[in-house]
Amino acid sequence: MAVLTAVAVLVAGAGPARGQDTNGKEKEAKAWRLDELRNAFCIQFLVEPAAASRTLPEGTRPMAASQIPELHPALRSVVESQPEFASWVPSNLCLFYFGSVEVDGDRVRDKNPSKSPMLGFWTVAAADSLSGARQDLALEVITNSGRLESSANTAGLDIRMVRSSFGPVPPDEEGRPSIADRYQIRVRKTQIIWDGRTGSDSTPPKEPIARTWRAEGRRGGWVNGQLAITPAWTRAMIGSLKVEGKDNLAKFLKASPIRFVGPAYQGGTGSLLFGR
Repeated sequence: MAVLTAVAVLVAGAGPARGQDTNGKEKEAKAWRLDELRNAFCIQFLVEPAAASRTLPEGTRPMAASQIPELHPALRSVVESQPEFASWVPSNLCLFYFGSVEVDGDRVRDKNPSKSPMLGFWTVAAADSLSGARQDLALEVITNSGRLESSANTAGLDIRMVRSSFGPVPPDEEGRPSIADRYQIRVRKTQIIWDGRTGSDSTPPKEPIARTWRAEGRRGGWVNGQLAITPAWTRAMIGSLKVEGKDNLAKFLKASPIRFVGPAYQGGTGSLLFGR
């Protein structure tokens, strides 16, 4: 389920999602403009099928890695070399850092890269229990911005405010500086730390980032989301991932036979559309 690499086509032919205002009247979905992509990457992993089933909402079922044609090459190599993981469920945690996000006519921005407005999605490959139609589920939608949280919650999307930081890895015990960067994020009781750097070589992406998902709404029902970004560059990520915690996300990441990070995407603009 490669959000940043395997989904090749932008959502086509889909009309704008619609929602309900506080008076029950139908309204157009929220549309956010995403500018100056500073960095974006995903952590790709596999979830044991029984554990995935217990996590998904009623009316949905997990999809095995062997059922997904566009499975990320890193996950596919595990499934093909170790068939016992073919029934495991692809999942990913994707983080997007922007120079600015236009919300409700205003811009959310910060000149400090370490405080860039961030959007994140933890999704699991799933299908409708009756129709079998693919409908990847966002178990968590996250941000580090109170303004983004408020706007999303008003539209019915349950978005969670999290602690997120970016900056150089601190000097070692002898005071020697590091050449690596550190991304650190805490989602509920899971803490994720990636230390490393991006590769020196960059190439234009062959495809845009395109992703559709659905999440349980704050007031019941479903909220549908469409993310589309056209990045300028992509680079490999070289580093190490550390996971701490005991809730579902931490347990799933620790139990996965693979935790593939990257590649990184930078530059370009896009949009996020969500609503009922």
